[in-house]
Amino acid sequence: MKNKTNNHKPLQLSIVIPVYNESDNILKTLDAISRFVLVNHEIIIVYDFDEDTTLSVLRKAKQKNLSIIKNDIMRGPSGAIRTGLKKAKAPLILVTMADLCDDLSQVKDLLALARNGADIVCPSRYTKGGRQELEAGFKVWSPRMAGYLLKVFAGIPTFDPTNSFKLYSKNVIDKLRLESTVSFSVTLEIIVKARALSYKIVEIPTVWRDRQHGKTNFKLKQSLVAYFPWFIYAFAHRPR
Repeated sequence: MKNKTNNHKPLQLSIVIPVYNESDNILKTLDAISRFVLVNHEIIIVYDFDEDTTLSVLRKAKQKNLSIIKNDIMRGPSGAIRTGLKKAKAPLILVTMADLCDDLSQVKDLLALARNGADIVCPSRYTKGGRQELEAGFKVWSPRMAGYLLKVFAGIPTFDPTNSFKLYSKNVIDKLRLESTVSFSVTLEIIVKARALSYKIVEIPTVWRDRQHGKTNFKLKQSLVAYFPWFIYAFAHRPR
């Protein structure tokens, strides 16, 4: 299902949202986008399978700038994100989740940083002023520790490279040969490859909140294995 954006204004932002049975959250997410994204934009929702409960809700949504497309790379968030990035038409691309965890009120700040020369803007849970409202555990401290090691020892300019909520220049994305297919590892892949090519990466604090409804499909052990090659890549291509 596709709808056109406002043809009288240039398209400024593509918003990519991978979904997995987000029927309880998706309309609230679209409402938040309507409230906080004030530039001309398109929304690209990417799903894995035809039985996804998100689809029946979206068919009732009256959204003029919405495209709903099927993941054509590999099932899972990395494939869905890559599919959305490939379809995006705007010069800037925001990746956000459909579970209301990301602070969409920050979009105006992300866009301002991009207009000021940032190639990638990274909202960070772990930098000063950021936080994560989630019960403490391995899922919380493992990405924090990975981000710290990559920042301090590999020169990655963000403490939160695995956070999927990011704003990208389409010019950067088009120049990267992306390979990730498992979990959210494409997020880390983009950051380490962009850093190796000396693109400007800027970090700002964010508050990440646990999902309001539904169950996450995030698999921590699978993700750690998928992230590992890009962890090694970051150290192999660290600044001299």
